[in-house]
Amino acid sequence: MIAIFTIVYVLGIWLFYIKMKIKPTPTNVAVSATIGFLAIGLITICWQFSAPISRALVVSRYTVQIVPQVRGPIEKIYAEPNAPLEKGKSKLFEIQKTTFQYTVNQLTASLEAAKQTVEQLTSNIAVADAAINVAIAKEAASEAQYRSAKEAEDSLAGSIGVVQLEKYKQELLGAESGIEQAKASKQSAIAALAAAKSTVEATKASLDTALFNLDRCTVYAPADGFVTNWQVREGSMAVPLPFAPMGTFIDTSSANIVATYGQNVVKNVKPGDRAEIAFKSHPGQIFSASVITVIPATGDGQFTTSGQLITTSSVRSTGQFAVSFKLDDDSLGPEMAMGTTGMATIYTDSGKPFQIISTVTVRIKAWMYYLLPM
Repeated sequence: MIAIFTIVYVLGIWLFYIKMKIKPTPTNVAVSATIGFLAIGLITICWQFSAPISRALVVSRYTVQIVPQVRGPIEKIYAEPNAPLEKGKSKLFEIQKTTFQYTVNQLTASLEAAKQTVEQLTSNIAVADAAINVAIAKEAASEAQYRSAKEAEDSLAGSIGVVQLEKYKQELLGAESGIEQAKASKQSAIAALAAAKSTVEATKASLDTALFNLDRCTVYAPADGFVTNWQVREGSMAVPLPFAPMGTFIDTSSANIVATYGQNVVKNVKPGDRAEIAFKSHPGQIFSASVITVIPATGDGQFTTSGQLITTSSVRSTGQFAVSFKLDDDSLGPEMAMGTTGMATIYTDSGKPFQIISTVTVRIKAWMYYLLPM
């Protein structure tokens, strides 16, 4: 567009001064220069706001710091640095399982013993119930014996005797006491059974924890990707500390494509706008994409909470907003290396006649990547 206008403008100047033989004067020369300057400026402004271009594009990926969940010496390393791995299937490394297996065995035996204790105490409750029934029957027999003896003594004094009657009475009291004792034994057995059941549940929880720890001795890939910055060796101690990672895992299941633009030129950009991207790693190629969003936050506007007051030097901004993109071909995302750079142009709904400038520019840049190493 600018080139076409320049050609037309030069042609007009040639016709005006050469063909029409109009004598240049300070006035008409100034008017001609002003017209050219304003026209070029207007085209540039319309171009930048209708199809903004960014040369600060990068492909980023999520990274995971590899930190084990259990402590122990590393027995075997399976993953090779920068080799593709599959989520949940590819092993990274294995921590020695011996001590964890001992704990599982011990808790398994403890659980069996606790279950047997529960069964024994359940039987004790049944025995206590039987003892209560026996005591009740004994109390009923003693009561009948005492009542019969008392009635006989009341009818005929001396037929039973005071001593014998007192003996029957004491037997009745003993039978009543036996009932209370049997009931107390049952309550004690019930309490012991509840405690034993709690022990079973606690042992189960401890065993589940031990099994979990045993399972976590084998560390798998957290996502599709690869390990880089591999810091482990067989025999080294794995420690579950977040500030001492074993390596860095690069997630290749998705790629984030982000470019920065001036805050003023993204005023017309909205999600879904068509875009074209040229990657430095793929010179000569243009990739179609669409805008996901203009990211509504920037680190320039973030203040860290502290006891220090905000200073004027801390209030600054580059005046840039980040825009995220999605490639139309989903299969290309996982292929893009982390840190890939390039340029991107966005085609908005405004000023479409001026967008040809960006279309040509992004293609020239794509071919220039063959020549420019930086």
